[in-house]
Amino acid sequence: MSLYSVMNCDLIGELKESGIKECIKLGETLSNWEEEINNIQKYNINNGFVEGKNNKIKVIKRISYGIKKFDNLKKLIQLRIS
Repeated sequence: MSLYSVMNCDLIGELKESGIKECIKLGETLSNWEEEINNIQKYNINNGFVEGKNNKIKVIKRISYGIKKFDNLKKLIQLRIS
């Protein structure tokens, strides 16, 4: 059962009415993010590609600590990312 279908079977309401502090908080959180969670399941899109590029840039910055000119660092990043 996907999270999308769980959200549509009134899980949120049951959590909010459970009387357990942690479950109530979870129900509120799911309620606040319901549209976004449904969109994740519906469209199956994520930002993994961008996060991977950001990680590569951070690694390049770490290993090229001694580069003094920003232009040289920028060119190095562009060369390795492309």
